[in-house]
Amino acid sequence: MADSAVPLPFVNVLTPAIPAGQPVPAVLIHGWASGSVYWEPLARKLLDAGREVWIVDLPGYHPGEELPPDFEWTLDSAAASVAAALDARSAAPAGRSAAPAARSAAPAGRPAVHLVGHSMGGSVSLTLAAARPDLVASLTLVGMAPVPQNQGFKTVLNSQLDQGFFDSGTIAKLMHAWYGDLSAADMVRLSAGFKTPVQVLSASAVAAMSGVEPSVPGRVHAPLLVIAGTGDQVRPMEQMRAFVAENPDRQLQAIPGAGHNVHWEQPEQCAQALTEFWETSWPPPA
Repeated sequence: MADSAVPLPFVNVLTPAIPAGQPVPAVLIHGWASGSVYWEPLARKLLDAGREVWIVDLPGYHPGEELPPDFEWTLDSAAASVAAALDARSAAPAGRSAAPAARSAAPAGRPAVHLVGHSMGGSVSLTLAAARPDLVASLTLVGMAPVPQNQGFKTVLNSQLDQGFFDSGTIAKLMHAWYGDLSAADMVRLSAGFKTPVQVLSASAVAAMSGVEPSVPGRVHAPLLVIAGTGDQVRPMEQMRAFVAENPDRQLQAIPGAGHNVHWEQPEQCAQALTEFWETSWPPPA
């Protein structure tokens, strides 16, 4: 990962009214042109199950955030940014904020978190898990496997990068591929990620299309779950199955009828799959 100083991302910490089970928090990392809003249905289900949830805004994606002028947006630098925030929160004394971006402090000495990354956020999570295994209790990839990107998606993004902005027609096309039919209100809320500064959108789009360095998946030794919608138009199920089949320690949970943003469409099924995975994979056998 990047060795230079990285900006600490914004972290929204949500604490359940009645904690249950393990104290390991779930850290949700969004995909390209997305943000915290699309995690809300899943976060509510996890909170109802007694799980603490941290929702991360990747560098440059939080409204009003200004990145250092020398910050280069890559999967490595984004992963290093999240790792720095996790390090800071674990080191913070109880009751004090670990970083300006954090709303509350985590207990000191917390060893690891359950990473949950969607789409490009899955690539960030894989990169982080490979470089900093000490921070990761488990890893879940949602709507993502580290395989070659859909060529149609790459063609659309490259056309927008060439023209220097993302036009409304392309945004609508992408949103339909990701979510299917949306109400007007949900379209406005969920497409807000496209208001991210174009420099950040462009650089993170290149990162999303490039994907993880080939050695990364093999260097991840945390328990790994893939959650995929059977109707995903971005990452077909055969790609998910092929990735999981490469390693007996990987698991696949297919959600019938759901699309690319399976956590938005089927939050209850996703929450159930996550909690069962965490309960059976962590802590590891003595």
